[in-house]
Amino acid sequence: MQTAKQLISRTLPSIDPSTTLECVFTYFEENNIQSLPVVKDEKYLGLVVESDFFDLDINEGVKSVKLPLSYEEASVLPATHLYDVLRVVDEFGIEIVPVVDKEDKYHGSIIVEEMMQELARLHADQILGNIVALRIEAIHYSLEDLSRWVESNNVKILSAFVETDPNDPLMVIVTLKLNKVEVDAVLATFERFSLKVIYSSTFTEGKDDSKDRLDNLLRYLEL
Repeated sequence: MQTAKQLISRTLPSIDPSTTLECVFTYFEENNIQSLPVVKDEKYLGLVVESDFFDLDINEGVKSVKLPLSYEEASVLPATHLYDVLRVVDEFGIEIVPVVDKEDKYHGSIIVEEMMQELARLHADQILGNIVALRIEAIHYSLEDLSRWVESNNVKILSAFVETDPNDPLMVIVTLKLNKVEVDAVLATFERFSLKVIYSSTFTEGKDDSKDRLDNLLRYLEL
């Protein structure tokens, strides 16, 4: 299980409230990033963002800048799972995520771009297989039922992701990672139980409709 502590960047610096803006902008440029954590006496204070400083004297210290209060809460505990770190990224729209323990001690920060690369690496060993996305009424969603139907075809669910359909709050989009490429029998089972398959990554030449299914999935997710 990947935790926030394991994802901490070894290169991203933190800054003291007394750091001059000239130094802050140097850090921004050197690290190709637009925000940095502010730390004093090992305590996390908040994030500074490049756009907040455009109208300020470059010789002023960070302490003269009022940090957005929301950023003081934009942190995760060291034991936070990678997926929950992603929730914080989505909630605050930040490019780095500070890792802070219950005593407010700063442990370091996660660079979101690096985290996404790690997420891709984690799934690299599971490339072989199939991804199937279903659109289901939320009230009828049951991972237990889905697992039973999938396993009845000698296929296993490696992972599952559930999100509310952005076009209908009464529906959910369920994305399943299966351990086999050939899952026609699974798709037939889903259809037998009146489940709508909106995407499957089956690329069988001559009978592939995955492009249409992918278009449907992206439309549902508004991507």
